[in-house]
Formats: sequence, structure tokens, C-alpha cells
Amino acid sequence: MRADTREPNWLTLHREAVREQDPKQLRVRIVQAQRTIRRRSRELWYAGAPDTGERQRTDAACQFLGILCPLGAIN
Repeated sequence: MRADTREPNWLTLHREAVREQDPKQLRVRIVQAQRTIRRRSRELWYAGAPDTGERQRTDAACQFLGILCPLGAIN
């Protein structure tokens, strides 16, 4: 997580997807959040970040979104 008080973009998108009420928009929000989460996960991996903290949170968030909408999952 960043040093300042703002939350990471992936977390904001994850929360928006989880809170989405409109079934038509749910898949769109999930796909958008998953892309951003996976991008951040790759950044952390290539930066050599330890397998703790934000890396675990991004993995859990992406898995949860896949449970919410398995057809929304992307590769």
C-alpha cells in the first residue's frame, strides 16, 4: 500500500465491483477490477516484493471476484 492515506486503485475498483447493485454493470466492474488487480500483482512480482501484505491481498481480491462472477474472469 502507498505511504500516504489514499488506497490503491485496485482496492477502490474491487470495492466498487463488490458493491455494484446493477446486474448489468456487475460483470463490467468485475472485469475492470480483475485487470487492475492482476496488473498490480505483476508489478509487485517483478519488483521482487515479498509474498506478504499487498501481494496476498491482491490474490485474495481477485479470487473473490472470480467467485462472485466466474464468467467475468479474464486471463
